[in-house]
Amino acid sequence: MNILQFCTDFRKGGIQIHVLELSEWLVDQGHEVVFAAEPRRAFIETSHDRFIPLSMQNVSNTDGNLFTRTFSLFKNALALRRQLSQRRFDLIHVHETAPALVAKLAAIGMKIPIVMTFHGSEPNRIPSAAGTARRCADLVASPSRLVLDELIEHGVDRDKTQVFGLGIKPQPDISEDTKANLRQTYLEDGRGTLIFSPSRLARQKGIDVMIDVAKRVLEKHPDTAFVVAGGGDLADHVDGWAEAAGIQDKIHFLGPISTVAEHLSVADIFLLTSRWEALPISIVEAFRASRPVIATDCGGVSELVDDQVGRLCAVEDVDGLTQAVLDFIERPDLREEKSRGALERSGEDRFDPESVHTRILESYESLIASHREK
Repeated sequence: MNILQFCTDFRKGGIQIHVLELSEWLVDQGHEVVFAAEPRRAFIETSHDRFIPLSMQNVSNTDGNLFTRTFSLFKNALALRRQLSQRRFDLIHVHETAPALVAKLAAIGMKIPIVMTFHGSEPNRIPSAAGTARRCADLVASPSRLVLDELIEHGVDRDKTQVFGLGIKPQPDISEDTKANLRQTYLEDGRGTLIFSPSRLARQKGIDVMIDVAKRVLEKHPDTAFVVAGGGDLADHVDGWAEAAGIQDKIHFLGPISTVAEHLSVADIFLLTSRWEALPISIVEAFRASRPVIATDCGGVSELVDDQVGRLCAVEDVDGLTQAVLDFIERPDLREEKSRGALERSGEDRFDPESVHTRILESYESLIASHREK
């Protein structure tokens, strides 16, 4: 098969890592994969013939000018259609709504099946996302059952939906020297509690909530450090928020990093304060690293987190999140219990890359076969 994997962009994040690892597996199985996306700030090679550069920024800007978005939509659709005419693609797999709109326009009359994976969005965008899925996709998928059910409630045909799991690789071995040095980077003599959150600096991730939680925790346990990894449109604001809260020396905003595994290996607690999610890859990575998880109950997070692996709190519940963190700091036995549960959960079949990717490939094959019969 020749498959087009189409994302809005290839900045390093959970969606992009999922797409890349799936694609690497497909290539190992003998299939061909081509990527399409906005080339700026991509963490994969964009100069070869396996990458189709498209100017997707304006298409995906839901707050932008309607004329600009529409013009960009048709411009990108024409550019992609030229590529579809020159290459023989058996299937297009789009990730999120902007690529779905472009792919649908580009493929008119070409009988190329389109799979759309919806990775979640702000709740008020669910109805429009469902509309895009209905109009543009032959199969609508999500890593989260709950998120997919929301789309179905807004008119997506249940028979044209499927839950795709999250195949996450095991965490690499990290040397003891690396761990010791990293803890000392954030904690005096490496002692205290290190709380790690790989979160984009965006409203979605509730960074303002995390700062409020950190302030309250640090009042009782000043030997705690909060470490946040990720870039985003709030990067110019978060340091000011931390300074206003008086915790600028205790919360570290690292920006995008390539050492998530190393940070997970030394963290005592994994914290996610999101306002919305689908099924966060970062939580599964925390399970792989045997880390207890405190997270907010949004999207499909409850499909991952329960009392076996950590604590689930309401969105924006600063009191609940603070108490959960304090409980885990003050009770190492509880933390150890949840760590064991997290590692056990990480071994479930729904997180195994081979199993998950095989099911996705089978879905591709079934959809392509049904299209050829029409």
